[in-house]
Amino acid sequence: MFLTDLTPKPVFVGNNRRGVCLGVGISLKSHAVKYLFCSSIFNAKHSASQSANADFAVGISSVCAINDQIHLSKLRSVVPKNCVKIFIGMPVYSNDGVFLGNVADVELQNYAAIRLLTDTNVSHSILSIANGADALILRKEQPFPLGQRIPAPLVSHFSDKTNPVVTRPILRNAIQNGRLIALTLSLPPFQSFS
Repeated sequence: MFLTDLTPKPVFVGNNRRGVCLGVGISLKSHAVKYLFCSSIFNAKHSASQSANADFAVGISSVCAINDQIHLSKLRSVVPKNCVKIFIGMPVYSNDGVFLGNVADVELQNYAAIRLLTDTNVSHSILSIANGADALILRKEQPFPLGQRIPAPLVSHFSDKTNPVVTRPILRNAIQNGRLIALTLSLPPFQSFS
């Protein structure tokens, strides 16, 4: 699924049309879609200023079905917290100010963002998003995912149970024991393929 599969789709509660979905709010910690940003104006245009047109946000937990329309179980507007707003056409910059293009799409898997696609035909990992408001700011990606959580089945192989995240000592230990490839394949974006 892609962000363009959600925008601009009409939003319904029962048989009543309540607006149109313009964008999503993604958690910086889990990269999961937490909110849908919607406009009560039914003919919202597809533009870079969509963030200014968003009237309300709804939690992703209130979504019942997504097909040609987005169906909500209830229309309960929420205040978005701890998320990055992403809209089609939003400008993307590196953390040192270089313009990287505009958001063309976001790849989603099980309502979790995987990668960001720009109109310059370049894709970026969602892990590189540092911040976002009127524009997305991307940081330089680390060569190895330091700070990522180690999946529960592999914690006993790579770390103690008190700190199940990738650290430099865990990388050294994995290299010394010949398990670096197993560790790498257990982390995003590879864990979905193994």
